[in-house]
Amino acid sequence: MSPVTSQPDDDARIVPVEVGFNIKRPNLRPTVFASEYMAATADTAPNGFTLLDCSDVLLCDYPATTPTLLARYLRLRPGGSVTESSRSSGDIFYVLRGQGESSLGESSQGADRIAWNAGDIFCLPGGTATHQAMPGSDCLLYTVGNQPMLAFLGADAATGAMPAVRYRAAMLNDEIERLRRRQMEADTAGRSVFLTSLAMQNHQTCLPGLTLTLNLVLPGERQRPHRHNAAALVLGMQGGDVHSTIDGQRFPWREGQVLLTPPGAVHDHDNPGSQPGLALIVQDGGLHYYMRTMGFAFA
Repeated sequence: MSPVTSQPDDDARIVPVEVGFNIKRPNLRPTVFASEYMAATADTAPNGFTLLDCSDVLLCDYPATTPTLLARYLRLRPGGSVTESSRSSGDIFYVLRGQGESSLGESSQGADRIAWNAGDIFCLPGGTATHQAMPGSDCLLYTVGNQPMLAFLGADAATGAMPAVRYRAAMLNDEIERLRRRQMEADTAGRSVFLTSLAMQNHQTCLPGLTLTLNLVLPGERQRPHRHNAAALVLGMQGGDVHSTIDGQRFPWREGQVLLTPPGAVHDHDNPGSQPGLALIVQDGGLHYYMRTMGFAFA
C-alpha cells in the first residue's frame, strides 16, 4: 500500500472501467508446507515462529499464507517462552505436542492465563500474548490468524475483541467418536463439525472471519468433489491413507503438515486405507459467510 502524502490533489488518479473490472492478481496454487514443518520440528529449532509464507506468490510486502490468513508453527523449548503482540483480530492454536500456558494482558503477573496440553485447541483475542512452555516440556503448536487481512486494510488488532476459548482434547475426542458413528446423508458436505463458542454462537464460527472444523474421513469413504470460495488450510491430525485431489493433483495427508487448498479449486478427500484420517481445517469462511459469497457447491 502506497504511503499517504500531503498532496491529495496531485495524488488523484483515474482508471478506465475496462482496467478497473479486470484487475489481475496471481492465483494461489495447491501447496504442501513440508519444509516448514521439518524446520519447526528440527532438534536445532529455536524458540519462536516458523512462517508458512506465500507472500512472494501473493506479491504482498507482509507475511501471508493466503490473502487473508497467516499460518505458523510455534516451537517452545523446555522452559522457554515467546512474547508477541499479534496483529490479528484473533488466533487459533492447536497443540501438536507438549504442555504449557498462555497469558493475556499487559504483564504475565497480572494477565489472564490459559493452560494447554497436547491435543487441545484454543483461540486467543488479538493483541499481546505470552506463550510459556512448562519446565522440561518441548512444545510444538500450530497457529492461524488473519494478520494479512488487517495488514491489507491498514488496520490494527482490536485487543480483547473476543474472549479466549479452549477445546480440551477429551472433549474433541468425544466429538470425533460421535462423528465416526454419524449416519451420513447423500447431500451432507462431510463428516465434519464446526468449532464455535458462546461469544460467536450467532455466527457459528470460531472467529469473526475464520471457520474452524474437524474433518473425519473413515476407511473406504470419499468426501465428494466440491468447491468453495474460501481458501482452506488443512492440517493433518491423523493421516491414515487419506489424500486430497485438488484440480486433478493428489496430495496425501501427513500428520503435522499443512496443505493449502486454493479458493474455488475443485477438491475431494479420499480414504482407500484401513485407518481413519482426521484433519483440522481453517478457512476464511466467516468472512465469506458474512459477505454471502461462500459459494459452496458439489462439483
